[in-house]
This record gives sequence, C-alpha cells and structure tokens, in this order.
Amino acid sequence: MIKLFVVGYPLDIEDSELIEIFSIHGMIHSIHLLTDKVTHKHKGYGFIEMVDQAGADRAIAALNGMVLKGRKITVKLADEARAEKPRTFKPNRFPSSDDQANNDGDTQTKSKRPRKLVSNTYRAEN
Repeated sequence: MIKLFVVGYPLDIEDSELIEIFSIHGMIHSIHLLTDKVTHKHKGYGFIEMVDQAGADRAIAALNGMVLKGRKITVKLADEARAEKPRTFKPNRFPSSDDQANNDGDTQTKSKRPRKLVSNTYRAEN
C-alpha cells in the first residue's frame, strides 16, 4: 500500500468525488479525509492509500497542481517516517523561574528596574 498526502481540495467536496478522481489512475485501498471534531467539516487535507506504486505515481503526476472547483490541490507521497520521528522543540528564549532559582547569583544578569505603577485614583487632600 502506498499512502498519498492530499491537501488543498475544496472543503465542500464529498469522499466519493475524490474516489472517482483518483480511481482513474489506479486502485484505491482506503481514503481518510480529516474533519473538524466540532463542526464535522473537512480541514482541507487527508490521506489516500493506493494499492500499487504505479497507480500512485500516475495519480501524483496527473493530479498534483490540478485545479478542482477553483482550488489547486497538491498530491505527494506521505512521509511514513514522520510518525516515528519525535517532534523537536526549540529551547525557550527566556529563562524559566526554575533556571533563575538555580543560578544563585553565579552569573551577573542585568536586571531592569521595576516599572513604576501609576494609580488612576486621586487621593483627597486633607
């Protein structure tokens, strides 16, 4: 099974319409279009599993960049290794409160003077 990633299709399209379009190029094993949990509307991307590599290649060549109901769709091979790769996040730009507590003043950090608060209420003069 070859998994294709399809993005950019019209949000009002039915699953059966996409099946018709892709079945011209090869046998389809399954189709999974992602939908919003609350509104149950299509998110605009999904996955189509083709039975053989030749059909998947024909579908990519024919349908990638095709305009469907005024929207340009993109069809490419799904990144199978993506599920196995853990996401990596950049470290925080600003030190957390734990990092500041562990410093214990070892490094000289330039601290800003606290901002002067201005009260909007006026005191009554006695």
